[in-house]
Order: sequence, then C-alpha cells, then structure tokens
Amino acid sequence: MTLEQGNLILEILRRMQGDIASLKRDISAQGMRFSALEDFVRGIVTSQFSTNAEVTGINHRLDRIERRLDLTEETE
Repeated sequence: MTLEQGNLILEILRRMQGDIASLKRDISAQGMRFSALEDFVRGIVTSQFSTNAEVTGINHRLDRIERRLDLTEETE
C-alpha cells in the first residue's frame, strides 16, 4: 500500500469517526427528548386520573342529591 493510499484510508476513517460521534450526539439528544416526552405523558395520565376521580365524586354527590329530592327516573 502506498503512502497516498494510506493517507486516503486514514482520511476516510477520520470522517467516519466524526460521523459516528455526530450520530452519538444525535442519539443522546433524542434520548433526552424521549425522556421529556415520557415525563409529559406521565403528567397527563396523572391529571386524567385525578379528573376521573373528581368526576366520580361529583357523580356520587349528584346521585345522592337526586335521591334526596326524589328526582331519580324510574327504571322499567
């Protein structure tokens, strides 16, 4: 192998090394974005559970009020 060929191969390997380093940075950034997205979705799910619990409580209170005021519909 000539010196010129060796230099060409070395240059190609250095470019590949740079590309790989760039890919590693991109993957790391995507991992951080994915983690942030997971946290966001977790917050939405928690909020939804809280809202569902509040609605359930309100429904129970409304049922109790309707029974006290005798506003319940008769089932056939």
